[in-house]
Amino acid sequence: MLRMTIEGVGFDHLKQTVVVLKDWEGRKLLPIWIGPAEARSIAFQMEGATPPRPGPHDLLMTCLQHSGGRITRVVINDLQDSTFYATIDIDTPGGLLHIDSRPSDAIAMAVRAKCPVFIDGGALDALIDMSNEESGESESGDSAADDETGDEADLFADLSRSAASPSSTSPAPASSAATPPDEDIDRFKRLVGDLDL
Repeated sequence: MLRMTIEGVGFDHLKQTVVVLKDWEGRKLLPIWIGPAEARSIAFQMEGATPPRPGPHDLLMTCLQHSGGRITRVVINDLQDSTFYATIDIDTPGGLLHIDSRPSDAIAMAVRAKCPVFIDGGALDALIDMSNEESGESESGDSAADDETGDEADLFADLSRSAASPSSTSPAPASSAATPPDEDIDRFKRLVGDLDL
């Protein structure tokens, strides 16, 4: 089991949303392609923004807290057919629960709970070893990182550098009820920079 940090949220070269996890030593990356709503939820929380109304992850966190539950960790524990799997470990008055989850939702909950994120099992095979970046080598098995070339390793290196944790360079969101899609894209660009990969 390997503890990871949430490096950030960004776009790949096709403008698909990606959350990037990095090991504590900064040598290995795990990019996970996620939906825009989950990416927005993670990004809002990472930059300390408060939406005008609670989103689904905020609502779930409030329900957990009111029922005496506490998220202790998130584990991205498998990769099958290019799909990652995760669990959310919740300490409740009745004991520890392991809840099956999509990694995007688990990560969105982890940033709210300020709990550790780990990878284990088949997900370890998808790690990209950045210490081999110069030679274009990577660690990969039966994973989404198969057949990775040096150019793709560079793409992930650039994504990782650009998706660094926000430094409050973007303003808090306006208190409008809905954000037009163009504003969402502009918001992500301010958060992680425009990635021309």
